[in-house]
This record gives sequence, C-alpha cells and structure tokens, in this order.
Amino acid sequence: MGDLTHSDAWKVGDEARLVVETLRHVTPRAEIVAVITNSDRPIPGFDIDPLVGPKAKEAFELIRERVQGQLRGKEPLGSFSWTILDTEWGVLVDAIELLNGNIVGALIVARHGRVWSQREVSIARAFGGLFGKVASQTTREGNLLHQRRLDELVSQVAERLMSATLDTRKEVLGWTTRVLAEFLDSDVAFLRRNDHVRGLSILEAEWPIRDDFTGPDPLGEVRFDADPIFMATKDLREPYLPGMEDATDEFMDRVEKGSGETLVAGAAVPLLLGDSTWGVLGFIHFGLRAWVPAEISALQAVASMLVQLQARIDAEERTAHIAHHDDLTDLPNRRALLRELKVRREANRDTAVMIIDLDRFKVLNDFLGHANGDRLLITIADRIRTSIRVNDYCARLGGDEFVVLLDEAHSAMEVLASAYRLLELVAAPVDLGGQQFSHTASIGIVIAVAGSDQTDSDILACADGAMYVAKARGRNKAVLHDEEMRATLDERSRMEIMLRDALEQDQLRLHYQPEVDIRTGELLSVEALVRWLHPTRGILNAAEFITVAEETGLVLTIGRWVFAEACRQLAQWRKEYPDLALIVRVNMSPAEFAATDLVEFVENCLKVNDIPGERLCIEITEYAVVEEPEKTANILRGFRKMGVEIAIDDFGTGFASMTELKHLPVDLLKLDMSFVEGITTDAYDRAIVESIIRLGHALNLGVTAEGIEHSEIIEELLVLGCHRGQGYLISRPVDPSELKPMLTAGRVPLSLLQPVDETTRGLTSTKS
Repeated sequence: MGDLTHSDAWKVGDEARLVVETLRHVTPRAEIVAVITNSDRPIPGFDIDPLVGPKAKEAFELIRERVQGQLRGKEPLGSFSWTILDTEWGVLVDAIELLNGNIVGALIVARHGRVWSQREVSIARAFGGLFGKVASQTTREGNLLHQRRLDELVSQVAERLMSATLDTRKEVLGWTTRVLAEFLDSDVAFLRRNDHVRGLSILEAEWPIRDDFTGPDPLGEVRFDADPIFMATKDLREPYLPGMEDATDEFMDRVEKGSGETLVAGAAVPLLLGDSTWGVLGFIHFGLRAWVPAEISALQAVASMLVQLQARIDAEERTAHIAHHDDLTDLPNRRALLRELKVRREANRDTAVMIIDLDRFKVLNDFLGHANGDRLLITIADRIRTSIRVNDYCARLGGDEFVVLLDEAHSAMEVLASAYRLLELVAAPVDLGGQQFSHTASIGIVIAVAGSDQTDSDILACADGAMYVAKARGRNKAVLHDEEMRATLDERSRMEIMLRDALEQDQLRLHYQPEVDIRTGELLSVEALVRWLHPTRGILNAAEFITVAEETGLVLTIGRWVFAEACRQLAQWRKEYPDLALIVRVNMSPAEFAATDLVEFVENCLKVNDIPGERLCIEITEYAVVEEPEKTANILRGFRKMGVEIAIDDFGTGFASMTELKHLPVDLLKLDMSFVEGITTDAYDRAIVESIIRLGHALNLGVTAEGIEHSEIIEELLVLGCHRGQGYLISRPVDPSELKPMLTAGRVPLSLLQPVDETTRGLTSTKS
C-alpha cells in the first residue's frame, strides 16, 4: 500500500472526521467514537483522533486492545456488553470492509451501562459502511499512486544500471541497495552472490554499510549449510518472505553479530541467471512488515535488471581478460605486463625484470608434438605462477618466453638467488605421455631502479639482451644486466640499425672462395660469402655482423639476398664462360629453413636466371639437421628434385648422427677447418678427419676440406683419401672481378698450392 499525496490525505481525513462528528451527534449518549485499523501500515487519512470523554480514556484503551485482537484473530464483530473496570459498557463494533471483502479496521461506539437498540446498531453499521467506501477509495488511489512511484523507481534504477561499467559496478550496486531501502522504509538492504562452487553466499552490496565490527565480517561469506534461511537462498526461484517463525537461532545469532538487532523480518527475490540462482536481493525490517504484490513485482524487475547488468559485466570481464591474458597459460600477456610495469615504476618501486626463455624448446616441441609442447608450457607457467610471492607478477610474452617482475628488488644477490630457484623449478621433470622430460631455461635480468629514466621498452630490451648472453654462456644460467653489458648491447643496437640501412642502401657484397681438386688444381666450385661494405670501416666479414643478423631476424632477409645475388652472378658467369662447368655453393642458415616458401623461392630464382639445378649447391649446418630433421629432410628433397646439390658444412662440430645422415639427400660433407688445421700436428684431429673421410666414402658422399693453409695439409689429405679442398693456400674469398683469370683457365696453377706466408696465416676465418 502506498501513501496519498499530502493534499489527498488531508481531504480523506477531513471527510472521515466529518463522518465521526456526524455519528457523535446521531448517538449523543456515546462516550467513545473511534476508528481503528488492523494494518501495520495505516490507511492514508484514517489517522483520526478518537472522540473519547475524559472518564472513558482508560476503558477505550482496553476496548481497542480487545477489538484489535478480534481483528487479528478474525473473530466476529457486533454489539456486546462488556464489563470493563467493574463498569458495564455497551459496545458497538462494526467492520470497515473494502469492496474486495478485506476487513481493514473497525468502527467503535461505546457507552456506559446500556445495550444498544437495533436502530442504533443499524445506524452504526451504516456509518461503518460509509467508512468502508471511503477506505476502498483511499486504498485504490493509494495503490495506484504507490504503483506509479514503484514504476518511477524501477525506471530510475534501470537508467542507472544501464550506465554501469566494470569500473563503476560496486558503486552502482551500493547506490541501488540504498535507493531501494529508502523507498521501502527498510532498515537493511543487501545483494548477495551465490558461489555454487565453494558453497557460499557472498555479500556484494549493502545499505547501510557496516564498519563497526572487528575481524572477519560475519555476514561477508556465509556457507549455505550454516542455517535453513541461507540454504533457502542457494537455489531460490521464487520470492522468499520468511517470518519470525522461519528464523533459526543460528541465523538470529549471525544477524545480531552483524547488525546488533534481534527482531527482524524481511523479503528476498532471486537473481536468476539461466538455470541457476546467481544471488538474492533482500530487505530486512527491525520489526514486522506486510509486503504487497506490487512491491515484490517491482523488486523482481530490479533483480532481472541486476542479472542483465551482471551478464554484461561478465562479458566485459571476459573481453578484458582475453585482451590482457595469454589463451594457453592464462598468464597476463605483453600488454598487461607493460601496464603493470608502468604502474610499479610510477609508484617508485624498485622492480627486477626477469625474462625466462626455454632452451631449445623448438627441438623438443617438434620431437614431442605441439600438444605435448603446450602441456609443457602450461606446466612451467603454473610452476612460475605458484612459486612467486604475492606482490610479484608473472606473464607470458609468447612462444616459450615468460617474464617475472620481482617486487622491492634491492639486492642483486637476492634477485639472482630467486632466478636460480626459478631455473630449478623449470628444470624439474615433467610427465608427458608417460615419459619424464626435463627442460632448462635461460634468464636475463635487469633491475629497474625507482626514478630511472629508462623506458619500459628499454628495460625489457636490456633483460632480453642479458637472456641472450645467458644462452651464449651455455644456457641454464641467469645473467644480470650491468653497465658493461649495456655498452655491448648499445653497440649491438647500433649495429642492427646500420645493418638495416645496409640492406636498404645496397651495401652488401658477395665474395667467392674457390674449391679445387687438390691433385690437379682444377676449379670445382666457388662458395658465395657475404661481405658488408661499411661506410666507415670498409669491408666487414660475415663474422662481424652475422650474430646480430641472427638475433634480430635480419638473417632471413640477408639469406634471401645472398641466394638471389649468387644466382644472378652464376647466370652471368655462364654467359661469359659457357664451357666452364662451375658450381656455386650458397650457405643457408637454420632460420631460413623455418620459412614455408623456401623451396618455391629457390625454384623461382633458378627459373628467373635460367640456371639448371645441377649448377647450384646449398650448404647447411648440422644444427639445421638436428633442429627439425623431418622438415629439413622434406625441404632438401624438394631441392634434390630440382637437381640442386646438398652439402653439410662444418661437419663434425654438430650432432648429426649416421642414422640421420643416411636418410638425408646429401651429396657432400665439408670437413671443419678446426680439424683440418690440426691433422699434421694433432693425432686426435687426424683421427676425426680420417673417420669422416671414410664415412663419406662408405655413404658415397664427396668430402671437401676447409681451411687449407699450407702444403703439408694437402699432402696429408691426399694420404687420407680427400681430393677436394679450399683455403687461403688456394685463394682467399675475393670479389668476382678478381676470379676472372681462374675462371678463364678453369683451374689454379699447381704453383699456388704452396704454403701461405706465415705472417698472414690464421688472421681470419676462411669461412667469414
């Protein structure tokens, strides 16, 4: 039931008082004329002062108490003779009945010592009927007004909820509970969420906000099985209107601890999300209260809107989570990491940044399969996540690279100790398909000191550089970035920038080193070796920049340029020396084999330059064979279909097994110069060279020796059965123009196969 406006209530009250005055005049001997209601919320306008004589006040209180008891007990009303305070009273009681049949109160007319006549009873009943009509009209108008106000309230709440976001959710829920509580005259309003996984009812918002308890909030998280009332909210589907008889001692004790009140009654409506109950919206009165259907309907509408808000907030949270988390490990991603690092630096917190990169993960991933590789990453991510402190932070940058932010990092020794603990965690065995696998990692560390002018990107770059140093030092290590390393990395960065410029400004060149038959001097092939015509330092060998190219990914671009340029030069030589069966050898790095279009690229270069595949040799390292044996073998088979020759460079320094070698379409093994140089002085080197030569012969493979610098090596190679070689004794890598005499003759003079001058021997690698 709602309230009339002030003016409407005054009119109703004025009309009711007029009826009372009229009744007083019609029954002049009446000492008591009064109207009472049986509702805890009085009918608007019916707060009429009873007409009671001075001597009848005490009797009236007793009569009213007895009549209200009859109304509550739904006992029959009528004309009675009551002995009150040893005095006989004649009492007329007539029900005030609404048009719908509900009795909302009673009209009382009483006097001393006389029973009312039938005529007087009829008059009283007539006036009771008048009050019923007035009450019906008043109730109807009040209900309409109350409904209108409820509709306005729901609209107001809807407007506020529609504008709520993830960031303002808590504030809006608090506002909603306060507005509803004030409108419904509730002493307490609350919104509770059901956690069905943990079996808890969790407080989300309340009004008024309690802050006068110590320790955990007794109403913050409550188990459903704590008492029947909380259990009733677990799967509540309809409005819940518990009375005092429903409240258990446990429930009342919890309410008293949380609010300090002992007598409560309330109502709750469920928040239904699909087939489950997301939570409840509830209200408590410190005393009894009657709820009308319109109020419950309005609360159900608000509950529905709260569920819609929560569904929208959940969608926003999922979107935000996806945008800031890695989908495999559920760790924060790079975007979230940079945001967190910025927050910590703005708060002037010393933070250690660790970049953790798994060692040779690609090999294991290809060997085990990507599903097992993913499981390994998830396991390692969980280990890192659960091992760090509360204020630390971990993220996944992508691939096999993780980052940990250590909070309040003041000591380098403590940071390194933490890093090595992480390395132990990473290296612990992981069960994959019933087998135990261990995997190491390398960690690069930089301490971002509060107040530093480094950018967040600079800090990550420094940690990344330290991580590469850790790998270069043998892997499974942690390296702390320092000033010396900073200088090295700065130089590396400058080199990278200049190398990119070199590609754009056509500063790369190809030099060629001949390979001959060391028995006759016949020219067999030339190996293409890249050089950089540096604007200030002159010609740079590959050794001076290839590491930077590999670390920055530029090696792919450089490799494609080298191959295309070598094919162009070979096409030109074929025109100039049509009778020369010259082969050009081109090195390919393992990184180039990761490209999906490598075979197509090689085939296109051959077609564009009109070169038969037999005139080209591709040299690969043993590492490329071990890294991805199946993929590498497929690519090499694609080359062989075009007639391209395949050579394994620096053979003996890697890990290629005979089994792998047997299944690869290989034509030539190139003996690494580190073994060739020692065959005349070191029995161990000689034994290795001899075994490789025998292996080549057994597999019907050619064998070429690199690094021939004096004639004694040639003599020993011939004894061991190797007839092909290259080195400074024969020729350094030279510009194409310097090869013209050799190309014209198709051989080198046997007089060249003499020891090189001792002052120039070993100045630089013959492969650089």
